[in-house]
Amino acid sequence: MRIGIDAKWYFNGHPSGKVVVENLVNHLLEMDLLNDYYIYLDKRDKALEFPIQRSNVHLVYVPNKINALTNFLILPFYTKKNNLDICLYQNYSPFWGAKKIVNYVHDALFMDFPEYFSWVERMYFRPMKYLSKFADHVITISHSEKARMIAHGFTKKEHISVVHHGIGLVDSQNNEQDFDKDAFLATYNLPKDFILYLGRLNVRKNIQNLLKAMPDIQKNTALVIVGKDDHKTLDWNLLIEDLDIADRVIKVGFVSHSDIGKFYQMAKVFCFPSYAEGFGLPPLEAMYYGTPTVVSNATSLPEVCEDAALYVDPNKTTDIVNQVNKLLNDDRLYETMVAKGKARAATFSWKKAAKELLSVLKSV
Repeated sequence: MRIGIDAKWYFNGHPSGKVVVENLVNHLLEMDLLNDYYIYLDKRDKALEFPIQRSNVHLVYVPNKINALTNFLILPFYTKKNNLDICLYQNYSPFWGAKKIVNYVHDALFMDFPEYFSWVERMYFRPMKYLSKFADHVITISHSEKARMIAHGFTKKEHISVVHHGIGLVDSQNNEQDFDKDAFLATYNLPKDFILYLGRLNVRKNIQNLLKAMPDIQKNTALVIVGKDDHKTLDWNLLIEDLDIADRVIKVGFVSHSDIGKFYQMAKVFCFPSYAEGFGLPPLEAMYYGTPTVVSNATSLPEVCEDAALYVDPNKTTDIVNQVNKLLNDDRLYETMVAKGKARAATFSWKKAAKELLSVLKSV
């Protein structure tokens, strides 16, 4: 079978998309020696070395400025020329090109939570719904998103499959990293005991209610916020000042991939009270590193975390206070959640995701 993969995000995609594309492509190519793969990469990344060189792997570099337009107007010519049996697209699939077309829709949160997206983003994402109707099959990342897409008419339920993510850090790092913990704390000016939030910094992530909970959370515990601002980030400085918690909040900003696992390991509790997620990878990563986790009871998070996390109503700061304090004050519960978290995280891997993806592609 001749399989095409839209992998333009492989080297330089937005963070979550890059993680998915890079890991799925790598594991597909490592496990499947029988099928021929045409990997469509961004022409601007041609100087970068692709890690897998094999006779059944064909690298095709395509001009790309706007992902949706490239998928709709340019890639079909390449897929037709390469005589593909099937092609997997990211978010936007065309009407023609390969014999079979599969659209990988990472999430459709913009349909139900437009307030968390800019006007430009909403207009950019909207064609996904209509283009998905013409795909032979759709893949998404959680049953929560599958239900959302069916409800909004992206496709029929029999034409959509769920492939859960793996855990991005696991394939390159051990869960018991050997590093100088005191030096790490000093590098980022961190206290010994802290609650961690790690992820994108925007209104949807509900960091504002996590901040509002801090005055009633155990006083000797700080809040460390790791992540990069985006257009929907609130200015929390005034809120922090009003709550009189400036000495307990540390905003680290963006950190290197190699340090992310260290933050998880050093945290006492990971708190992720997000209003809406398509999947929710950070809680799983925290669990993998043995950090008890508090998450919201919204969208995909109960599906992903099951009984391995403590849950909160994202609108109730008292819930956040109570669940975080439970973990900080109850050693038995703490150790129980460490064990449950590690067990739950162990059920997710990119190798498993790639196997499921290949099974779907073969069945279409």
